[in-house]
Amino acid sequence: MEKRRKKSKETEKSFPRKLVAAIIVASAVLFWSVFCAIGALQKFDYRIYDLLLGFRKSPDVRKEILLVEADDASLSNDSFEEMKTWPWPRNVFANALMRMKEFGAAAAVFDIEYLAPSSLAVNEDAIIEAASSFDGSRPNFENFIKDNDDYFARAIQFFGNTWLTINTLAINMKYSDEEIDYVKKRFLYNVEDKGDLILKDFRQSRVDSFKSSFIDNFTEEKPDWDNPDFLKKYLIGFSPAMNKFMSHAAGAGFTNVIIDMDGTRRRIELLNKKDDVYSGQLAFAPILRILKPEQIIREKGSIRLNNCQGAGGKTVKIPLDSKGKVIINWLHTLFIDSFRHESLFFLAELDSLEKNIVIELKGLERFLESVEMAKINKSLGLEPLMAAATTSQLVADYKDISDFKEFLLSKCEGYDIEGKAIGGGVEYSDYVQYFQARKDFFENVTELCNGMAMEEISGQLLAMSELIPPDEYQRTVTDLTKTFDTLSNEINLYNSIFAEKKANYANSFCILGHTASSTTDLGTIPFERAYKNIGTHANVYNTIMNQDFIYPVSWIWGVVLSSIFAILLIVLPAEKRALIQNITGVILVVISLIIPVLLMVMFSVYIPALAAILIAFTSYLAMTINRFATSEKDKKFLQTTFGAYVAPAVVEQIVKNPKVASLGGKSDNLTALFSDVKTFSGFTEVINNEEGEDKGAERLVAILNDYLGVLSDAIMDNNGTIDKYVGDEIVSFFGAPIHDENNAYDACVAAIRMLQAEYRFNEENKRKLPINPATGEPFYLHSRVGLNTGNMVVGNMGTVKKLNYTIMGNNVNLASRLEGTNKVYGSWIMCSESTWEAANRGENAGKIVARKLDCVRVINVKRPVGIYSIIGLRNELSEKRIKATELFNEGMKWYLKGMDTPNVPKDIEDLKKAYALYKQADEMYPQDESSKVFMERCVDFTKNGLPKVWDGVYTMKSK
Repeated sequence: MEKRRKKSKETEKSFPRKLVAAIIVASAVLFWSVFCAIGALQKFDYRIYDLLLGFRKSPDVRKEILLVEADDASLSNDSFEEMKTWPWPRNVFANALMRMKEFGAAAAVFDIEYLAPSSLAVNEDAIIEAASSFDGSRPNFENFIKDNDDYFARAIQFFGNTWLTINTLAINMKYSDEEIDYVKKRFLYNVEDKGDLILKDFRQSRVDSFKSSFIDNFTEEKPDWDNPDFLKKYLIGFSPAMNKFMSHAAGAGFTNVIIDMDGTRRRIELLNKKDDVYSGQLAFAPILRILKPEQIIREKGSIRLNNCQGAGGKTVKIPLDSKGKVIINWLHTLFIDSFRHESLFFLAELDSLEKNIVIELKGLERFLESVEMAKINKSLGLEPLMAAATTSQLVADYKDISDFKEFLLSKCEGYDIEGKAIGGGVEYSDYVQYFQARKDFFENVTELCNGMAMEEISGQLLAMSELIPPDEYQRTVTDLTKTFDTLSNEINLYNSIFAEKKANYANSFCILGHTASSTTDLGTIPFERAYKNIGTHANVYNTIMNQDFIYPVSWIWGVVLSSIFAILLIVLPAEKRALIQNITGVILVVISLIIPVLLMVMFSVYIPALAAILIAFTSYLAMTINRFATSEKDKKFLQTTFGAYVAPAVVEQIVKNPKVASLGGKSDNLTALFSDVKTFSGFTEVINNEEGEDKGAERLVAILNDYLGVLSDAIMDNNGTIDKYVGDEIVSFFGAPIHDENNAYDACVAAIRMLQAEYRFNEENKRKLPINPATGEPFYLHSRVGLNTGNMVVGNMGTVKKLNYTIMGNNVNLASRLEGTNKVYGSWIMCSESTWEAANRGENAGKIVARKLDCVRVINVKRPVGIYSIIGLRNELSEKRIKATELFNEGMKWYLKGMDTPNVPKDIEDLKKAYALYKQADEMYPQDESSKVFMERCVDFTKNGLPKVWDGVYTMKSK
């Protein structure tokens, strides 16, 4: 019955505390949940996400991705005047597409908007050609004007798998209904959009992105974010590339990116709605062409591509965040180190080399024609030059190739609304024939340069040399050599670049864009502040094609997880709350940090972590403050009660764990230390004689307090606990209340420090000390120390009204006996064998120097005890002192020899050898009285004979 009443009272007492804890946790959960719900923590969560993303392994790089760039090398080269300013004439990209097709590139995706027509340009090649073949007739000036837009459009179709842009913002471009209808029917997709999610998410994304800067950047009109007409007018639009290009392209995708509220690009939308059909993101649109899904389904949390024929009939599920965006799994590198890069400069360089090769061939053709005419005019019977026929054939071949190119481009009239090429377009066999002809041409030019043509021409010139003036002959040979050298260098360089670029471009998914330092198409990503946006599309492609997705989870789950752990702080038993709550609180915060990391690193799952961390931290902090406030009164009571008569370390342990204050003790392996002042009675008598008993007592107490104070400091500085003072005696122990595995070592070091502190005390206070009448010098204080290690009972002893944290047991008594045993051996620090073995092991082995003495049988203890005399720390002793100790220990081996076979008579020669070693030790260090003690024993045994039983045990006659 009494137990029930007690339990009931404890329940009543603990209930309010648990209620307070529950209120704290609930408040933390509610407070931070509201902050998350209104987006107040979003920016901080973004930073944590960036950190978590960095912990993941960088995604694998798709080998087919190739970034084809209008870079600084392209814009700053003086060789290409038309490429020195941006935007470039469109014939530059047309030529690039023709080259990329020849290299075998798989796709060309333009991250460049072509929304308006360009001006007509001068056809420099036509002017040069007309000038070189001018016959006096009026030229056709229409040939001197070129339509780069038409050329680019036909090159787009010639390449085949070319993708252009759509802008989904309102940018005030004018399109006819037919143009918009053409794009809708050719390039947009049918998507099963459950709940019209795409349009809702799209509108919200635009509102979120533009709310902060809308008025400054767009209009003075007051924003009406809920008005569809306002959104359509200012934020939502549909602006594809101009129809002249779109009608020749394979597809199109929108380039617009999503910028988070902190200005960083982390996610992107993949589908956008236009009326009842949907456009794809610039990289996602060609992916749909590659995967060929039978059905595209937009549902909450994902886009599902069913039965993808391009992926073996598999279904590809793309996870989306709460706003309908896919999280981009960025490469963990700077733009310059990501993916493969190719400069458009090299494509233009190939065109320039090709033009130079043809020019050199035509010049060589004219020169060889003049040689042939000279042979005819001078009626020389020389064979016709094969090089002349070859060169003329090459020039003719190249013209045929150029005509064939124009013919093929003429077939690129566009695609109808069903996507079929108008007029049939270019067939595969056309490509094969055209590129084979080009391949043969350059191989033949290479053969011309590397063959015997130069030798053949030089030979005929030599045969004609007598008919040509020497200066003209030499000039002709020099010009010929220069022509062949130039042609050879040009064709070799062409072949080298061509082979390298063909290897790089073959089967590549090429994304073309402007990346020079002048570009403004930049953005911040988690790994770089000024990242070229062309890389964004590459990362989107890489993420989806690798199916290496980040799976976003709502912040609510983080709150739920933290709430579950926070509840543990409430349900713990009241008596364990202080300790366990601290551990649980730290674990809770750590788990809140570790779980998001593990989920991201191991499972690619991203859960917003900030709310969980804040709930865990604030719950723990608030409950700790509350616990501290409610327990402060109890702590003060304990400190007041125990602080007056126990060591500060004990008080600290009692405050941490009030159970320590309860009656009773426990058995533990500790080391006891007893110290006592030598001839303290004589010291007291001298003071009384000097001062008289009344003043002598005051002086004695003052000196003794200072003296015991420095010794006590040495004990506590080495992790010891002062038990009590008994007159001039200090009782202390090591290993409690704070557990210490090295308590024996600490006790030995403390004893050494006590004697060192004693020496300093005597030197500093010798004027305060009484004069010893026997010596005429100050009466110095010297304490002997005894140490023993073993099982002892430690704890609070006494009654509820009067407690003493102390030790007791036989091993405690032995330490006291060993302190007195120092008198027999003339030593100052004596420890038992158990203490020495515990102190001289592990990392502490060899640090302390000691002498092995007898096995002694102390008063009231029947079992003999091995004893050692502690000398000091090895690194603090002189070489002479260490050597003397080693000699002494060597003597002890001879002295104790035979103790294991007590019934066998001991050889007197052993004692003589021991004596000699003791004598050497004494001579080396005469202050050591122990050597003299054992020398006297050896002399006594030698003169008076040895005992019949030699066990090496010395029996003490007094304490």
